[in-house]
Amino acid sequence: MADVTFTVTESVKAGIMDVSDILIAPYRQLGDAAGTDDFLMPNDGKTFLLIVGGAAASDIVFTQVKDKYGRSETTHLTFDPALSKTSLVGPFLPELWNQHGGLLKFKPAAPVTADVYLAVRVANPT
Repeated sequence: MADVTFTVTESVKAGIMDVSDILIAPYRQLGDAAGTDDFLMPNDGKTFLLIVGGAAASDIVFTQVKDKYGRSETTHLTFDPALSKTSLVGPFLPELWNQHGGLLKFKPAAPVTADVYLAVRVANPT
């Protein structure tokens, strides 16, 4: 397979959707969509990753980068979503997490079809 880039879902004042609708949301990605490659999520510092973990939810490893001074947040951030639960991860400071092109890179430890990911941007509530 190949890297998978998200289309970000924009948050609105009235809310995005019922949580159960995330499983069918138009911009959601299944946990195995990238195969052994990476997921790439546009990140402006206001973007979160919403995860609906299946019965065998997989750990997610986020790849950090060094800022202009050579500092980094951690070597990697590993998030362990709860089984059969919904989790929200972020926001991510762009200087420490964005790859080229303003993209945050992450990969599940094991691609799991039952996991669902959705990139959500929380902007100004209008």
